[in-house]
Amino acid sequence: MKYFRRQRGSPTAVTKIGAATGQAIETPDKKVQPLLFHSLRPWVIAFLLVLLGLSSRLNAQPNSTDSLQLRTTYLFAGIGGFLPLTDSYRLNYSTRLAGIPLELNGGFLFPISHDVLAPVTVRYVRRVANFIDATDIKVLSLEPGVRFYLEKETLNELRVFGGVEGLLAQASVASVYDVSSNGEVTGQAAAGKDYFNFGIGFDLGVQYPLTPTTSLDGTVHTSIYVANAVSHGGLGNIGGVSLTAAYRFGF
Repeated sequence: MKYFRRQRGSPTAVTKIGAATGQAIETPDKKVQPLLFHSLRPWVIAFLLVLLGLSSRLNAQPNSTDSLQLRTTYLFAGIGGFLPLTDSYRLNYSTRLAGIPLELNGGFLFPISHDVLAPVTVRYVRRVANFIDATDIKVLSLEPGVRFYLEKETLNELRVFGGVEGLLAQASVASVYDVSSNGEVTGQAAAGKDYFNFGIGFDLGVQYPLTPTTSLDGTVHTSIYVANAVSHGGLGNIGGVSLTAAYRFGF
């Protein structure tokens, strides 16, 4: 059985390689991972109360575009930059998409009322290890949520919004390692593992309308993941802060 050194501060690495098969072997963790809902609950409740309070103060009057807006579903697509929340990811990984430090996001917005929308977002981030060759983490997340406008609509003016989402993510870790026999490298093999995580996300952004059914949205999105702790063999908090720009159109 051959052992490979873990990268210091890195939340994941191949720990054992079978000498005969060359396959990655995961050591099971029998501890039950505690959830962190008790620490997040006060922040979530406070954020929702602020959004609901601001939204309830809006005194938007019915106008000729209300019925059109409530019948319109929006499709959006955007790009953005990503900054991890944890030091280990900031130091050991860099965001890369086709060689460019960007993330992709897209989805649908469903109107609930004149001031409330229900977004369903799909987000993709790829991170490349800085100090280990051919190692990356790909995160694909599904983010249903609620978006509240925080001010009344004004024709052709910026409109501020906030939002909260539930996060369901799959992180795929892949790496290439040397296979050796008697101290000599005889080839390379690939190892990979999928991790599932969940958490909560918060948004604050502005919308600039182009037409009654199209707009440009700029958003600061913060994601916090609460499952899959490093101490229990997981990836830890894979979330971060995303600065995104998106185009949306209604149909």
